[in-house]
Amino acid sequence: MAESARALLLATITEWTKFANERDRFRNIANEVSMVTRSIIKDHLSIFLAKKIDVSCESADDLRILGTKISVEPIIEETYPTVKASVALKCGGAARSILINSNGSISAGGPPFMFDELKKGVPESFVANAAEFVRDAFLNVARTGSNPAR
Repeated sequence: MAESARALLLATITEWTKFANERDRFRNIANEVSMVTRSIIKDHLSIFLAKKIDVSCESADDLRILGTKISVEPIIEETYPTVKASVALKCGGAARSILINSNGSISAGGPPFMFDELKKGVPESFVANAAEFVRDAFLNVARTGSNPAR
């Protein structure tokens, strides 16, 4: 094989490896952000539960408001050579997105903050954004009626 052809193929493999590593990094960040978000929502729902409102928050994996499931899912869009990541929050007609920027910062309704900051302690703006989502979801489900299939 000619040296130029070999160099071309090795450069392609290097670029692919860089893409795959970036995809894995974003997948890990998105998974961790979704776990933290579920935990925060679970804590928020416990306030409703204490007031005898029909919510389910026994587990961070099964969160419900008036019988309607809350979905908190990491989303990875991978089209070589770019990777985009976010976390989608949905319940009834309420929806929010937490964006994970290319530099590893997180945008969630307040000023962006670095992922490392989230691991040290959850910023108040992140907690407030989750509370706003819970409020919006509750009001939306209350207006449209409870439906466990949603």
